[in-house]
Amino acid sequence: MRRTITAIAAVTVMTLPLIGAGPSAQSDRNGTGSTGHGRVVTGTYSTGAAQAWQPLPTVRTGADPGGAVDATVVADPSALRQKYTGIGFSLDETSVSNLWKLTPAERAAAIRLLVDPKHGAGLDRFRLTIGSPDLIEHLPFWSEDDLPAGVTEDFGLKHFSVQRDIDLHIIDTIKLIQRYNPHATFFASAWSAPAWMKTNNRFLGEVALKPGSSTDYYQVGKLRDDCIEVFARYYVKFVQAYARHGIRVDALTLLNEPGMDVVYPAMDISIAQQQKLALAIKREMRAARLDTQLYVHDFNFWDWHDPNSTATKNYYRIFQDAPDGSVTGAQVRKAADAIAFHPYWGDPSVMRDAFEEFGKPVQLTETSDLSPSTVLDDFRLDAGSYILWAQSTDQDGGTLHWTPARDNNIDWNQVAATTKWKDRLVTVDTETKKFTVRDELYGLGQFAKYLSPGDVRLESSATEHGVSNVVFRTRDGGYVTVLGNGNATDSKVRVVVGGQSFVTTVPAGSYATYRWQGRA
Repeated sequence: MRRTITAIAAVTVMTLPLIGAGPSAQSDRNGTGSTGHGRVVTGTYSTGAAQAWQPLPTVRTGADPGGAVDATVVADPSALRQKYTGIGFSLDETSVSNLWKLTPAERAAAIRLLVDPKHGAGLDRFRLTIGSPDLIEHLPFWSEDDLPAGVTEDFGLKHFSVQRDIDLHIIDTIKLIQRYNPHATFFASAWSAPAWMKTNNRFLGEVALKPGSSTDYYQVGKLRDDCIEVFARYYVKFVQAYARHGIRVDALTLLNEPGMDVVYPAMDISIAQQQKLALAIKREMRAARLDTQLYVHDFNFWDWHDPNSTATKNYYRIFQDAPDGSVTGAQVRKAADAIAFHPYWGDPSVMRDAFEEFGKPVQLTETSDLSPSTVLDDFRLDAGSYILWAQSTDQDGGTLHWTPARDNNIDWNQVAATTKWKDRLVTVDTETKKFTVRDELYGLGQFAKYLSPGDVRLESSATEHGVSNVVFRTRDGGYVTVLGNGNATDSKVRVVVGGQSFVTTVPAGSYATYRWQGRA
């Protein structure tokens, strides 16, 4: 894990007064206009809950007194990189279940602190799960098309239903998010197709040792070739079902971590199947008059491409022509709207390589790293989004149904009793009905409160003397820069963008965000 700027701490949040009502990009683009000489530069900073989204002294461009500074940030307005898509977290069943252990007032306060762009952190992008992911609280694992007894297939998807999503309060949680952040966006991932679409007729993962190995496994359950089209329609049905509840799912990932050798819900889809599935999804979406985007890969950096490894899946090959001539790489590249990554194995610079080689947006769709410094680093590597995985548990870190074990006959009740994930972004105390959040939330808000989808990152200078940076051009012609001061003392920083410059002091150990308008 990369070095963090702020210490990890938990902060008890009582029934709010909410902290730091700094203006947000979504709610207020004013206050950065030009009066007198130069443009007004407004700023806020956070070191954690103790200093959260606090205003900084206003400065002006063109009022640079010259002289020595601790660091200089230079950005080129003509060197455009990726568009910002959002920062947020997954609405997995475990996280939602814990939020619903709070009183209604506390639950609303928690959601508001997380997502409100004016009074909270402004988190604005959320991952939905299509059926059970690898983290649930209530057994059994489930798909959106489980069959009644005596029924073996459902190519007409007559048994498709999102009733479980309703019963588990996933839809209700989304509605709360929409109340406090109407600009919130949502994308969705499946961990597996329904059991009847798979070669082993099993929704859960099933593993076996690779021939000749005593340590390496592979995923037994594969998508049936004759179910590629119906699996694509399954995705369409999910998007349509959520739309009927007033929720727009603007993107799907092809499949979460395809081929992962685990016994929680998982499935293998070969490169040939990925190619055909990508084309089928876009074809079915067009037929349904949906403009839902498609993210391919949705797996680790290493699994996309590692020229130094023979074990990587090298899923970048989906953009190559199929050996049998059935699908061209150009067709798949046209169908793919973005490439999605997870950070658990491999070199994050793969994101920049993929962005530059294929010209596709890059999205970080799952991570457990809460550090704002990693957000900044990954944005500098062209990630358009940063989505945290499974960020709400109770005071004991449970109840979960996740395991690294490779045991097809595992006792899931024992897993729930022993698997604990403590110290996530939000901790719910089931005895007091109160919640706490970690200090990193406030640093995350230094990005999410002030950026909007469509803002474009500019290439900018590297970290200097402990001060890191990321710079965006906003849709209305202004600029947003986030500076991270990893030093134990305040740092004097000069910011130069397109001939405009200003000097500011970034508080020690903080993240600070500055906004101003560009030249007329």
